[in-house]
Amino acid sequence: MKFYTGLSIRTLGALFIPLVFSIHSCSTPGNYSGDVYVVEAFGNTLPLDSISSRIPDNMSYDDSIIMSDRIIGSWIREKVLLAQAEKSLSGSHLQFEEKINSYRNALLVSEYENQFVNSRLNRDVTEEEVQNFHESNPELFKLPEHVVRALFVHLPEEELGLDSVKIWLAEADSTSIPRLEKWSIEHNAVFAIDSDYWWFLSDLLNHIPLQIYRIEDQLKNRKVIVFTSEGRTYMLRILEHRLKDLPSPLAIAGEQIEELIIQERRRNLLDGLRDDLVKEAWSLGLISRDSLPL
Repeated sequence: MKFYTGLSIRTLGALFIPLVFSIHSCSTPGNYSGDVYVVEAFGNTLPLDSISSRIPDNMSYDDSIIMSDRIIGSWIREKVLLAQAEKSLSGSHLQFEEKINSYRNALLVSEYENQFVNSRLNRDVTEEEVQNFHESNPELFKLPEHVVRALFVHLPEEELGLDSVKIWLAEADSTSIPRLEKWSIEHNAVFAIDSDYWWFLSDLLNHIPLQIYRIEDQLKNRKVIVFTSEGRTYMLRILEHRLKDLPSPLAIAGEQIEELIIQERRRNLLDGLRDDLVKEAWSLGLISRDSLPL
């Protein structure tokens, strides 16, 4: 075992960086024994291969020295602070040991459970599953505000010949929508004509400055609404609406439902794992229990 101690970090870097490059260039891992240690602090050692593994192969010599400086300095500071913390908190040693063990145990269990779940969890969710979940749990998807399915077009006020646009918006079918899209592109209009898309009302009003006065009555209106504002003509057709606090349309809640279904599957996998492991431990005699004294 070799130690490089009692040297400045920069001098140390000049000594071991060539070794780092030689390690990176070796064609077989067996060419290097890995027993060279760069620094020791409080009974802990930092091996050279630990540093070399963190330095990219294509890094220049000077940059490698700078990076190794940082790695060694960070390691030393960590060990010094850890030693001081252990010294200062020695009176609470037992309490801290319990916390450390609890944290370690939690990390181990969490990592094991994550690996178990990730290797078994089915993340494919069918439309039928989403539909059934939505229908069975409407209380989970209450709307925070009014929503609408709507189509709109707006363009400079001086644009003429808008009768066809009104007709297409009024019909809003598989024939009229492509015509409306083509016309809007040709006339450089701003438009949104996805009839399946649900807008939160506040988002829609960011695009269409509609004056709201009797909101529920206005949202029930299925006629084409035409108005002008600040030099532009706006045409809006509301196809469907749903009021605040009612269950959300499936199109809005769909992604959230998929995630909830996956999380439920995850919980079921973990519950099954824990139950099975406990049963197995009992059957193997790894657990014993006495009756509680009354």
